[in-house]
Amino acid sequence: MKKEREDTVMTEAHLILHPIRFRLLQLLSEKQMYVSELSKALAEERRLLSYHLDILEQYGFVQSKHEISDQPKSKGKALRIYWATDKIEQVLGELKKL
Repeated sequence: MKKEREDTVMTEAHLILHPIRFRLLQLLSEKQMYVSELSKALAEERRLLSYHLDILEQYGFVQSKHEISDQPKSKGKALRIYWATDKIEQVLGELKKL
């Protein structure tokens, strides 16, 4: 059982250490953001960021929900907003123990 958990922690650590995913998590740990905001902040295409956000969400590092935007350019549209979970600290803490 311990070996399985070590393997899981190593896999999860590898996931969050990818340069784009790491930068996404840095931003999302500060505040909730839309893909368009993340795209501007990281100077990356929205499609690429959506791909990485889907991976992070699949493994529980981020969560998202749709909400109606009140931003001037997209007022009234349903946009997906993302935020980081506390799983990042959990994985990093377990990684230090290993």
